[in-house]
Amino acid sequence: MANKSNGAIDKAYQYLYGGILSGELPLGSPISEMEISAALKISRSPIREALRRMETEGLVHRYPGHGTFVTNITQKDLEDIFELRIMFELQALHTAYKYFDNEYLDALERDFMYLNPDSQPQQYYDANTRLHTGIIAYAGNERMEKFYNQLLAQMAIVNRISARDPEHFVLSREKHLAIVQAIKQRDLEKAEQYLRAHLEEVRDRTIKGYGEPIVSEKYTPHSTL
Repeated sequence: MANKSNGAIDKAYQYLYGGILSGELPLGSPISEMEISAALKISRSPIREALRRMETEGLVHRYPGHGTFVTNITQKDLEDIFELRIMFELQALHTAYKYFDNEYLDALERDFMYLNPDSQPQQYYDANTRLHTGIIAYAGNERMEKFYNQLLAQMAIVNRISARDPEHFVLSREKHLAIVQAIKQRDLEKAEQYLRAHLEEVRDRTIKGYGEPIVSEKYTPHSTL
C-alpha cells in the first residue's frame, strides 16, 4: 500500500514539476488539485503530499484560505539563487578538482564535445547537471551537498530562463568544455577562473532575460539543473 501511495505522490510531483519547467504552469499561477486529480486519475491526497514537498523546495507557495500557487521567482530570487550557487560551487571546486574520477571527466568531456546545434535541449541539461552536481559531490561535504540540492529544483527553472538566449547552447558547450579540461589537468586556478566566469555569465544572461514567458518545450521527468 505504501509503495502504491508513494508512486502516486511521485506521479503528481513529476506532473507538476514538468508543468512548471515547461511553462504550462506559469510562475505565479494557481494550482487546482481538482484538475490535477482528474488529469492523473488519482485522489487529491497524494497531490497534497507532492505539493508539500514542492513547497519545501520553494517551487510552490501555499496561502491559507487562498490556495497553492507556483512560486513567482523575482529578480531578487534569481540574484539570491546565483549568489548561493556561485559560493557553493567555487568552494566545492577547491576540494573536488583533486578527487574527480578520470573516467567521469572523460565521459563529461565526450558529452560536451558531442553536443551540436541539432542536439536536444535535454542533452544539454543532462550534461550540465552532471558537471555541476559532480563538483559538489566530489567535494565530499555532505552538508553543502544537502543545501545545494535544495536549490536544484529552483535552478532547473532558472536554466530554462537562461536557455532562451539563442547563443546559450553554443556558449554553454565551450564554457563547460574549458572547465572540464582544466579539472582534468588538475589546474585549480584555470578551473576556478572558467567556472566563475561561466556562472556569472549565466547569472547576468538569466537576469537580463527574466520577465519574458518561458517557451513551452517537451519535458522529460529527469529535467534538472
